[in-house]
Amino acid sequence: MGQDVLIFAVLTTGAVLIVAHLARLYRTSVQHRTIREAISRDNASVPALLAGIEEPQPGTGNDDRTGFVLVALALALFGFGLIQGDADDIRNLSGAALFPLFVGVALLIRFWLVRRWENQG
Repeated sequence: MGQDVLIFAVLTTGAVLIVAHLARLYRTSVQHRTIREAISRDNASVPALLAGIEEPQPGTGNDDRTGFVLVALALALFGFGLIQGDADDIRNLSGAALFPLFVGVALLIRFWLVRRWENQG
């Protein structure tokens, strides 16, 4: 049972990452197409569009939400292992729960440190 859940979790994570990457590529493609059309038409908004590309893009700022979701996912995996009741299932799902737990806690710590740093500055 543990291998099936782990395989499903890995495939789901891979699918989410692929979709997110394809969405980012699509947005970039649309932005580049817009800039090319503006340049070909000698539009006055070209400098503003080009300035928008050169500016560093800020982060989404959702570290706290993502961190809480990952911690909740870890707790759900651990709880599912407890519900199954088999010692092997508990051990396997607890091990799988460590990955989202550590990443979620790291994101929450990063969010806390960034917020603290911004309030001091």
